Amino acid sequence: MRPFSKRSLALSLILLSVAGCSGAGSGTESSDAPGAESPAPSENAPGRTPDTTGPSLPSTSTTEGSAGDTTPTPEATPAPLSACAMPAGLPLQQGSLRTWLGTVPINASGSEGFREPGGTELTAFERAFGKLLATGPSAERVLDFAQLGYSLSSYRDADSGGGWLVLAEQDRTRGGGTFIINLAPARDLWLETPHADSDAGTLRQGAEQLVALGARALLITGTNRCAGAAASPCSGTTGVCGTTGLRASDVAHYANNFFTAAHRALRDAYPQGIAVSVHGMDVSEEGPEAAVVSDGTSKDRASSLSVRLRDALNQRLPAGPRRAFSCNAPDDSGKHRALCGTTNVQGRIDNGAGDACYADAPSASDRFLHLEQASTLRGTGAAADAVIAALADTVPCSLPGNGLGCPAVASLTACR
Repeated sequence: MRPFSKRSLALSLILLSVAGCSGAGSGTESSDAPGAESPAPSENAPGRTPDTTGPSLPSTSTTEGSAGDTTPTPEATPAPLSACAMPAGLPLQQGSLRTWLGTVPINASGSEGFREPGGTELTAFERAFGKLLATGPSAERVLDFAQLGYSLSSYRDADSGGGWLVLAEQDRTRGGGTFIINLAPARDLWLETPHADSDAGTLRQGAEQLVALGARALLITGTNRCAGAAASPCSGTTGVCGTTGLRASDVAHYANNFFTAAHRALRDAYPQGIAVSVHGMDVSEEGPEAAVVSDGTSKDRASSLSVRLRDALNQRLPAGPRRAFSCNAPDDSGKHRALCGTTNVQGRIDNGAGDACYADAPSASDRFLHLEQASTLRGTGAAADAVIAALADTVPCSLPGNGLGCPAVASLTACR
């Protein structure tokens, strides 16, 4: 997506303030969000003075004909959202959302393409994201995100007829990520692809699941997990990047990034929602696992949501020797105990860890699912379709939008 020019940003603000916009979520406006809780190897590290200056305002006037005036236009009250409504005043794209999402920029391994936001930026992003979920797009939200280097636009999906909001980074060198919000979701569920570049197929899979399930949102990392050399101080180990330590560019294992800020805002807005973290695993030909599911812990819990997803997967997967396992099923065996996502910071947040960087979760909330998959499930065909169907079986339709197996109140296909 092209970044806003100064003129297009000003015009968008005018249109939004005059015409008003449609709301994007059903939650209530969030209060000031907390800052990043994890220590960082740079400006947020212990003993360092946090960034309190915040991002500078753009030099763009918010009203045409008033050059030099940087006072934001007063925020208009958003109008009620209908299933087919698109926000007025936002730049609009149209096409296949699934196809477009496959092209979003992700900075490559070894590129040093991750620049850590300051503490004030993280707080501002989380607050703006929460307000966007609560009250929808507005002139103030456009300006909030522009100050943080993001453009806010709308997208009409030609395949489903659905409407979406898109937060896209303008300066791609930061690796901040791309975030998609459903204007009319069907399920209290959102999807996260923290390793969309390094876990092959998960970007395409996240896009397919987003549209098919009618999920609330999709969070996409802006960097390969091995993009930067800087170490993450968070607990956990991996050999994926050629060393045993974690990297700060790995958004699943470091909290000081816009990806985690968006996760926090979603969790605050939708406390009962299910966050699904989509991953890929390397399984040997002799291994028994097609998938490994956990609730973000390795605790034996026969009633866990992850056991329900495991059972749904095993009912849906094509016949074969590999099956789904759960880290929370006492009788499951195999290699799965090492793939439980217990050091995933988003899972630790959802499971109530005192410090998502250092501490394991004391218990499971059943609001987080960590899904590791063999390559066949991340491709196309019956196995990939089985994952979507199993998620649909596990997370019921509870919202009025359009999704697999959901009796939509207003069919979005009629909006095209």
